[in-house]
Amino acid sequence: MGQPVEMNTVLKLSPEQGLPAAPEEGSSYAFAKRGARLYPLGVPVELIGPDWKTIGKAVIDEFTVSLAETRGRFRVVQRFTPEQAEAFNRVWRADWVD
Repeated sequence: MGQPVEMNTVLKLSPEQGLPAAPEEGSSYAFAKRGARLYPLGVPVELIGPDWKTIGKAVIDEFTVSLAETRGRFRVVQRFTPEQAEAFNRVWRADWVD
């Protein structure tokens, strides 16, 4: 018997899950996702929107896990320029999306 837990090395969010309309560097935000998930704490991970478009880098400061949901807080440490975002987007589409 076991519990399914998803290991995530990126933070992919929709507005309903806590993605702000205009994330600001240095600001902290709450997020919530369905299911049990584990995230790296205290290290930058890619912040990705619902359409797999890279927004920048975020650090997850805390999260709590239950069977039904994972809740936490993240802060934006870097907003990508359009050129940086496009470079990351090409990688995501090539490796994960397409």
